[in-house]
Amino acid sequence: MIIYNVTSQVAPEIDENWLEWMQTHHIPKVLETSYFDQVTILKVGMEQPSDPTYAVQYKASSRRHLQDYLDNEATLLKQEIHEKFGEQVLSFETQLELVSNQS
Repeated sequence: MIIYNVTSQVAPEIDENWLEWMQTHHIPKVLETSYFDQVTILKVGMEQPSDPTYAVQYKASSRRHLQDYLDNEATLLKQEIHEKFGEQVLSFETQLELVSNQS
């Protein structure tokens, strides 16, 4: 499994609006592309006061699916976020590969 992790720091005044928009608009559009099997939203816990920070993990079955998403869909969907929220949301991306899953 390949995880495309997008960590976003969100201005407090748009926190609830951003989260709702992600759940009802952005993530459904990403899932419609069929490149990802599952999406998880995590809130990053921090001891120091700061703007709310979230990790959104898009799970793909292969590196090829992720690359196809990045090549064909990502630019437009990222632009949509920027147009809606501008500099009130600052994000960075990482690619993770699941090595082991133990219970």
